[in-house]
Amino acid sequence: TGVFDEDRYFDVFVEYAKAEPEDILIQITVFNRGPEPAEIHVLPTLWFRNTWSWREKEEKPELKILSAGTDVRAIAARHRLLGERFLFCEGAVDLLFTENETNTQRIFGVPNRSPYVKDSIDSHVVHGRTEVVNPENRGTKVAAHYRLTVKPGGTGVIRLRLSPFAPAETANPFNDFEDVLAVRHNEADEFYAEVI
Repeated sequence: TGVFDEDRYFDVFVEYAKAEPEDILIQITVFNRGPEPAEIHVLPTLWFRNTWSWREKEEKPELKILSAGTDVRAIAARHRLLGERFLFCEGAVDLLFTENETNTQRIFGVPNRSPYVKDSIDSHVVHGRTEVVNPENRGTKVAAHYRLTVKPGGTGVIRLRLSPFAPAETANPFNDFEDVLAVRHNEADEFYAEVI
């Protein structure tokens, strides 16, 4: 098909490492295998499974933006059973909030319950429709919109952290990131060297 001609493709690797049982580091590494600089949009996404539409009195969870500094974006995730967690996104990245609700207008021709539906992120990024994401920076689904231009043979790295610790409890959620990731790599190497 020619899809891999001249190595014009990206490899994307996602690594997870726990700093503590509920403190999860996420590193996304994008490799440009092609012969020239190329742009890629990476959309790490956090959402709640839509169970609130199944029952009348189900409490709806919420994701919302928090203040976390100039080089970090923070999202608070609140759920009545799961409690509160925080997603930290490294960099001054755009956060695209919507609801994890089916676009019934598009699929069934029935009006949507909300103007912000689950495919709004696609509509915003691919089709440039800015009105389809929630300007109040809240919802039940959110994507961090990273736009990377990666040089030929180069890499781009995105770092995130899903943590029970609020922004006020941590000066910089990425201070120990490299150290924790290195320790977990070494532990994994030791484990597989033993069992293989």
